[in-house]
Amino acid sequence: QRFVYQGVHMILQGMFDEDHVWGTDEIRQSKLVFIGKNLDKAALTDRFKACLETSEKLAEKIKQLRFKIGDKVQCKTGLDKDAWSTGEVVEFMYRDDSMPPGVLAPYQVELDDGSLIYVPEDAEDIVRAVVNE
Repeated sequence: QRFVYQGVHMILQGMFDEDHVWGTDEIRQSKLVFIGKNLDKAALTDRFKACLETSEKLAEKIKQLRFKIGDKVQCKTGLDKDAWSTGEVVEFMYRDDSMPPGVLAPYQVELDDGSLIYVPEDAEDIVRAVVNE
């Protein structure tokens, strides 16, 4: 089915169009149409292309992370100041169906007890390196 998303100023609406299905010989494509005066087509195109997720952008995001696959880390797992659990980074840019659309967690961690959690942000107060004792 076709999905139609329309917006005028701050009013937005999206719905499946029951009356128009894709034809068997029709190319399925997405179109974005702007209607207005003095629009800078090149700037709009460049800004939308900058939002696309590419393998290069994903690699750059991973490169900026503090930990690598296999690193031992401690994750904040409770409200108490001492509620930290030790585990190992097992995946980058983790996503599951319970997360809001478009959200990726920088890490998935397997805790020492075998449970899997995700780290919502690469921040020292949420995930930190294990200090050698």
